[in-house]
Amino acid sequence: MEKKNKRKQPLWVTAVQATMVLALLAGAQIAVSRGYVNRIFLASPAQIVDEFFYMLQGNELWPNIFASLQEVIVGYCLSALLGIAIGVVFVTFPKLEAVFSPFFSAVMAVPKTAIMPLLVVWFGIGFNSKVVMVLLFCMFTILFNTVSGAKQTREEHLKVARVFKATRLQIVFKVMLPSALPSIFTGLRVTAATAITGVIFAEMTASKKGAGYLLNEAQAVLNTPRLFLVIIIVTLLSVLFVSLVNLAERVLCRHWRNV
Repeated sequence: MEKKNKRKQPLWVTAVQATMVLALLAGAQIAVSRGYVNRIFLASPAQIVDEFFYMLQGNELWPNIFASLQEVIVGYCLSALLGIAIGVVFVTFPKLEAVFSPFFSAVMAVPKTAIMPLLVVWFGIGFNSKVVMVLLFCMFTILFNTVSGAKQTREEHLKVARVFKATRLQIVFKVMLPSALPSIFTGLRVTAATAITGVIFAEMTASKKGAGYLLNEAQAVLNTPRLFLVIIIVTLLSVLFVSLVNLAERVLCRHWRNV
């Protein structure tokens, strides 16, 4: 009961947060509608809502958002699978980690802005280059978090496994990986937001559709309400992805504790 009460946010905190949001929206509306701020620099909430319905009527919004979502989901899932799988291999065979880890670190350190033109040359401006960009943004963080978490397994747990003559694979999958779950989910949570960042960046560099394409198009014609609208939608999607990862962590960690 005490744990549940600690998790609940006090009502006054929620009220203050809601008041701050409403005050911010009202301030933006007044500032733009009365001409205190140039409409090129700031869009009022009413303008953003109008732009939302305008894009819905023209069928411009959801096809582009869904295109970005497909790229994010495929790239993120591949990043999670490859990152955790390679991490397991490194934990199982430490000599492989010693050989390949510096190369992975080097690729991780390459600025994404520098490599995007190459991705366009290799994979074109379509779906594939966006998925590869998400991989570059996400996979290495998940990989190194997996390895780091597994290495932090408590020594007494490893000793018990050896006493019962567990094989190397049993130690990895039944002792080290469960211990690494918090670290793995930290990587998944961080990359849940950066995955969308990678897609937006790639689409703004070279694309004919997607949220990044909408941002480029709106910027070219100084359509500030559309810029704010797309930014808000992308932000909400990032929050949703992080929330889904948090939910998966609670479910999976509860399962491991019950096993």
